[in-house]
Amino acid sequence: MRKQRDNFIIFGIVLVLSAVLLATGRQAFAGFISLAEPGTEYCRARVLATDNTDLLPPKTGGERLYGDQFVTLELLGGAHKGETVTAQNFIVADSYLFPKVGDTLIVNVAAREGGLYCRLTSFYRLPGILFLLAVFVLATVLTCRSKGVRALLGLAFTMLMIVCFTIPRIYNGASPALIAMITGAVTAGVSLLLLNGFHKKTLASVLSTCTGFGAAGVLFAVFCRLSNVSGYNAQQLGMLSYFQTQTGLQVKHILFAGVLIASLGAVMDVSMSVTSAVHEIHKANPAAHVRVLFKAGMEVAKDTVGTMTNTLILAFTGGALASLIALTGYGIQVNRFFNSDFIAVEIGEGLSASAALVLMAPLTALISALLFGRKKAAEGNA
Repeated sequence: MRKQRDNFIIFGIVLVLSAVLLATGRQAFAGFISLAEPGTEYCRARVLATDNTDLLPPKTGGERLYGDQFVTLELLGGAHKGETVTAQNFIVADSYLFPKVGDTLIVNVAAREGGLYCRLTSFYRLPGILFLLAVFVLATVLTCRSKGVRALLGLAFTMLMIVCFTIPRIYNGASPALIAMITGAVTAGVSLLLLNGFHKKTLASVLSTCTGFGAAGVLFAVFCRLSNVSGYNAQQLGMLSYFQTQTGLQVKHILFAGVLIASLGAVMDVSMSVTSAVHEIHKANPAAHVRVLFKAGMEVAKDTVGTMTNTLILAFTGGALASLIALTGYGIQVNRFFNSDFIAVEIGEGLSASAALVLMAPLTALISALLFGRKKAAEGNA
């Protein structure tokens, strides 16, 4: 009965927060300053024919073709659905889009004097995304049952928070650091509450997550101070600087906010792993002393941190692999390599999150041990 009541309260809280996010998100987007060309829309289009006459292989050889391709398209959506247009596709090395007859694309369509202007932007990839999403949802539900459903609800809330609160607020000039901290605190609280309800595990995880979250931010702030790094060293700087003049976007603190948000997932992972392990040991031996629980939690923390820090480095390497290979090919010197904007920022982000995980792991074990073993420890010392 109590569990049902708690579930009712938790889902009520999540629904209310979701409604508030939707309302505030709608309000934020209502006053959204769009920098896109008026009358521009993106829609699906099917390739009916291609003219590859002007395409040539590069002088260095290879199977890829470069040059001007002319593509006849049938628009599958938008205000001009059903119309046929011809678009010029300029194929270059750093933007290779080579459609064939029957392919479905996403195109940028704008009404101009003399007819429609159409620009190819990408292949239509939603089916592939939906396939992986379906596999992910199915695997989560089948493996974790009700907890899997709760985890998916937490993920949905996180996405809603980012789309309806985080991005619009930062774009419209709010403090990126403040918005990132609010985003982290709310999403961590809701996700962990959905997962474990009103339980000591939730309290321990939330406390340690907030600590690790804050530690990552402080460490990256110190790194930025020592390394003269800010949002002005970020990729897409030119575009962000233009947005700044139009919306008040605080470009300087964008990187800081990004590190806070990016570190949240790993911090929650380590926090919950350690807390759950300590709780399971407590369930198996309710009389376990705080020192016993703490020691067990530390053993789990060591293994978790060991693999998680490796994961962060591998994630960095995988995401930046193409850039790393390109820099290697240009023969960039070590001194230049580590001091470049891209590499320095990526290393700073990865090490800040990794160091925060190492620092929070013992604290998570301690908090969990005190919460689960406090009463028994006191009795044992009496």
